[in-house]
This record gives sequence, structure tokens and C-alpha cells, in this order.
Amino acid sequence: METGVLIIIIIFAQLFVWLLLLSCCLLFFDVFLLVKGRAEGTQKVPFAASSTACVLIVVSYFMLTLSFVRDSFSLWEVYTYSSSSLSLPYKLGDPWIGSTGSMLFILFIFSLAYLVYRLKGSGKESMFRITTYKILDVFFIFLIFLAVLRSPFALQSGMPPDGVGLNPLLQTFWVLVHPPVVFLGYVFVFFAFAMALGGMITGESEKEEARSSLKHSLYAAWLFLALGIALGGWWSYEVLGWGGYWAWDPIETASLLPWLALTAYFHLPARSNDMAKEFTLMITFIMILFGTALTRGGLLESVHAFGGVSEGIEAENLPPIIRHIYLNYPVWQDLLEWVYTYPVGAALLIFAFCILLFFFYRARKADKPLYTFDLDTSSLFSVSLFAAYWSLMALLSICFLGDTAPIIGGVFSGKTQAMDVEFYNRWCFPFTLAFAAALMGYNSGLKLKNYAGLIAVVLGAGVILAVLGQPTPKPSANFGLPLLIAAGIAIAYKFARVLSKKTSSARLWGRALVHLAIIVILLGVFVSSAAEEESGNILAKPDSVIESLGLHITLSDFTVYPGTGSVYSAGHLSTLPEYSALKMNVAIEEERGKVHQESLWMYYYPNHGVVSKPLIISTTAGDVYISMQHTNSCYNSLFYALMGGEIQPEDVILVVKRVPLIWLVWLGILLMGLGMVLLLLGELRKTD
Repeated sequence: METGVLIIIIIFAQLFVWLLLLSCCLLFFDVFLLVKGRAEGTQKVPFAASSTACVLIVVSYFMLTLSFVRDSFSLWEVYTYSSSSLSLPYKLGDPWIGSTGSMLFILFIFSLAYLVYRLKGSGKESMFRITTYKILDVFFIFLIFLAVLRSPFALQSGMPPDGVGLNPLLQTFWVLVHPPVVFLGYVFVFFAFAMALGGMITGESEKEEARSSLKHSLYAAWLFLALGIALGGWWSYEVLGWGGYWAWDPIETASLLPWLALTAYFHLPARSNDMAKEFTLMITFIMILFGTALTRGGLLESVHAFGGVSEGIEAENLPPIIRHIYLNYPVWQDLLEWVYTYPVGAALLIFAFCILLFFFYRARKADKPLYTFDLDTSSLFSVSLFAAYWSLMALLSICFLGDTAPIIGGVFSGKTQAMDVEFYNRWCFPFTLAFAAALMGYNSGLKLKNYAGLIAVVLGAGVILAVLGQPTPKPSANFGLPLLIAAGIAIAYKFARVLSKKTSSARLWGRALVHLAIIVILLGVFVSSAAEEESGNILAKPDSVIESLGLHITLSDFTVYPGTGSVYSAGHLSTLPEYSALKMNVAIEEERGKVHQESLWMYYYPNHGVVSKPLIISTTAGDVYISMQHTNSCYNSLFYALMGGEIQPEDVILVVKRVPLIWLVWLGILLMGLGMVLLLLGELRKTD
């Protein structure tokens, strides 16, 4: 019976790989027909080919989802990210959680968006649309290539009795929301960049159809990229137990790159005779490829990275030409080893390089400069736009360098080491303040001379606060706070004036709200990071009382929960409970006498180790953040609980933090989301 089931799974796995390949052939056929059939309005056969390809991708995705739901553990992806006891919502979300399934999920979103785009344009094709179709086909084919390169339908030998289970850090509501939101942002950038290239090739970029479609995609991409970063920050803060929403992790930094580029795009002049908008959008697109190479290609170690790594080169299996180069030219050996070890990452970077070359080729044919320094030095508005754009591009360059330097070093040395936090804090700080100053100038309505005087006063106040060491222990934060407050006041005043005007539009409200949100977020970041207090490790015993950071914390006894669920442990070659747990009730009394009755949790997963769930108490002054770390007695208790025993731990390590005014970060994120929605709605209303 088991052999028969295994044979059926193998047949279906191979079938859906062939479906992906068939969809790729259909898209090649679509490109051929679009290139050959230059006459407008004769697009029925190409539409049928592309639509069929989209349907095949959708079917493949749903069959992968069904494999998770039906516990088809012979599929490597299902075995690695699921188990029989995993709840249904996570099984439905598993395809976008894993390394290879996520590429198929991106294809799935791309297919739906592409099908809608082709349907909307059916019967009213222009040269711009046809050219955009061809470019999207190329993107589509490349994404299929990535999905086949590390197939989500790859099989393993035999049929294990269960899966190894989903990583506990991924068993959260946010894993069901964060990746799809990020991938939606990526897909909208793909479409926007295809439209930009289509406009460059046909010369129709200024036509209403091209401009409106491009803006719709860009505003949607900006919104989803921002929401993706925000959701990832909250996930880190609430679930991972770091006590922070941002740690300059390589993947976090990579997620920021396309958002910075797209934000810079929206701070370019509305009309210009250069290609700055197209160039900035090209950078946004390449930053998405780069970020995907890190996340899904395994180029850097990260808690967020889910990329697959191959075993490397076996010379006898190489094609003859590459084998000759590998064996006879030592200078290429390290690079070839790296490419074969990280095939998905290498493919993404090679594709990004090809896109870069193609863009510069088209830019040269367009006979326009990439950027013209058309700056009116007498206009504060013009100077502010210029400063905003280039401060954002400087921030992007620093973050990109921070991620690429370790990769380049790893290609030739075999070792990668991420840049430390201080590198980012030191170099990003001045350009962050420059961007805040630009936003203040953009919204203040002052004359340039008066604005320069205001900046001098604000920076002078910052110097005084830095010397006094107030209001935070960090001089750099104290220096920047007056500028942020002044910028916030200027933008809030501008927003109030916009609201009071009867003729104001949603676009004006949205722009002012986004600027205000950025300042509010920066205020929250400066204060919460600079004034954060941490107790350090506190060794505590059950049924005791500890005092820390002005808090009176009463600990109760542990409640021991036996093993729950079912996973396969490769180390033990058997099926085990997924986890055991310890729970400790705590009473936390603040200085003003308010008492919070809460619980602390700690879990032991045999396949993933010990995991603690942090406790967060939010107040108007900030958050109290408490987490547990295991001791030997906690570990022993969890281990025996997994087997059904019950031993009370003798002690536990607690870490207490106070994070002041952290709510400003979350408030700013809400305001930014609202502002971006208003901008998108305003743009959609223009074309109704």
C-alpha cells in the first residue's frame, strides 16, 4: 500500500514539474507571436497561450498546497516545513513559508496579476501594451526557471512517517500575512518596471495609458513594501524574542532597499528631461532581485533566510567546457564553487546584471541623460526635493554596501560575516537627518534664507542637548531630536492647512500624512533605541520576588505541560511529540501601583531546541518587555515533559527591558499606511 502511494506521489510530482515547463514553453510561444504579429488588435492566440500558462501555474500551486494539507511527506518541502499535527492555517500557508514553495507562490501571484492585466487589455492592444507583455513574459519565464531550479516538488527517498515540523518561530499569525504582503509588493514592482521599459522602448511613456498604469502599480508596490517591513518589524518584536523590531539583520536590511529606492522615486520632480525616474525604478527592481537572492538564495546567514544550499561542485558532473575551466584555471574555481553552492542566488544576481545591461542599452538609445542636476537654488521646494532624493539614495547605498561586502568576501574566502550594527548606525545617521531636514523644507513654505536660519537654530539646540546628555543617554539621538521635532511641527502644520482647504485632494492629504508618519517613526526609533533600559540576566527561583527597573515582579511556580503533537526526528529515527512547555504566572507591579497578571512561556522542540515567548506590557510611557532564558533545570524539565514526566525547574533566567515611547513607531506605521492608501485611491480616482 505504501509503495503504491509513493508511486502515485512520484508521478504527480513529475507531472507538475512538467506543467511548469509546459507553461514556460507557452510563454516562449507567446513572445514569438507577439514579436511576429506586429499588427495591433490581433492578439487572440497570444492571449490564449499566456492565459493557459497562468492557469497551469495556478493549478501547480494549488496542488502543492494540497500536498501540505494531505501530509505528502515524500515531498521534501512538505517534510521540511510541516507535520501531521500542524494546524490547517499553517499548512495552507506553508507554500509561501519555505524556500522553494515561496518561488512558486510568487509565480502564483504573478500569474493572477498577469492574467488580469492581459484581460483588461484584451481587444485594445497598443504597441506599449504589446511591448510590456513581452517584457512581462521574460520576467515570467525567469521566475519559472527559478521554481524549476529548486523544485517545490522535489522528492526524497522513501516515505517518512511524519514531517520535521514547522519552525516554532514561524508558527505565528504574522507568517500568514507578512510574506504574501511582501511578495505582492515585489510583483507590483515587476509590473511597474516592465511598463517603464515598455515606455522607453516604444517612446509612449508619456501617454495617459502608460502613465496611469505605471502610477497605479507604483503606489500599490510602495504600500505593500512598507506594510511588509512594518509587519516584519512587529513579528520580530512580538515573536522572536529579540526585544527589538530592527536589528540590521542582512535580510531586514535587504527588505529596506527597494522601499528606499521607491521612496526616492516619489521625491523626484514631476516633470524632467532626464531618465531619473526610470533609473530609480530600475534600481528598485534590482534591489528586489538582490533581496530575494539573500532570502531565498542563501547568500548570507540570517534568521530570516530560507534559501537552499547545494552540496557544491563535483567536477565529473560538470559540462565539458565548465569542467575544463574549473580544473585548469584556479582563479575561477572559487567563483564556480560559489555559483554551484548557491544556484538560486547566483541566478538572481546574473539576471539582475543582465537587466542592468539592457537598461543602459535602452537608455543610450533614448539619448537622454540618466540624471540632470536641474536645481533651482533660489527655491526651497527644489532644494528640498533634491536633498530628499539624494539622502535616500545615500541611505540605499550604505545599506547595499553593508549587505554586499560580506557576500563579495565570501566568494573569494569562503566565509561570510555580516556587518555589525554600528556600521549602519554610524553611516545612516547623517543622511537620515538630511532626509528629515528635506521633509521640513518641503512642507514648511519658508523662504530659503529663513529656512537656513531655522536649521542653524535647530542644530544648535541639538548640540546643546548632546553636550548636556539629555533627554536620552545617547548624544547622537539628543542631537537629532530637535530637528525631528521641528520637522514634525512643520509637516503637521502643513497637514492641518491641507485639511482646512475645501479644494484639497486625497493625494495632498496622503503626501502630507506619509511625511508626518516618517518623522513620527524616526522619533520613536531615536527615543526607544537610545533610552532603552535592560536588566541583564537575572537568575530567579519559582515562588520568589524580584525587583528590576522599578518593577516589582512576583513569580509563581511552573506549570509543566507534557509533549504535544507529532513530528519525525531524524536524529532519533522515530516519531516524537512536537514540543513540551513550561508556564509561569507572574504579577508585575509598576511604581504607581498598577498590577498586571500575566504568564511567561517556554517550549522545547526536539527538532529546533528551546524557544521562549516574550511578554509585552504596553503603557503610554513605553513597553515593559520580559523574556525567559532556560537554565539546565528548565531544559531537563522540558526534556522529561516531552516523554511524559514531570519535574519542577529549580531556577530560570529572566531578562527585563523598558522600551520608552515605542508606540510612536507603531503609530507612525499606521499613519504611513493610511497616507499611502489615500495616495493610491487618489491616483485611481483620477482615471475613473
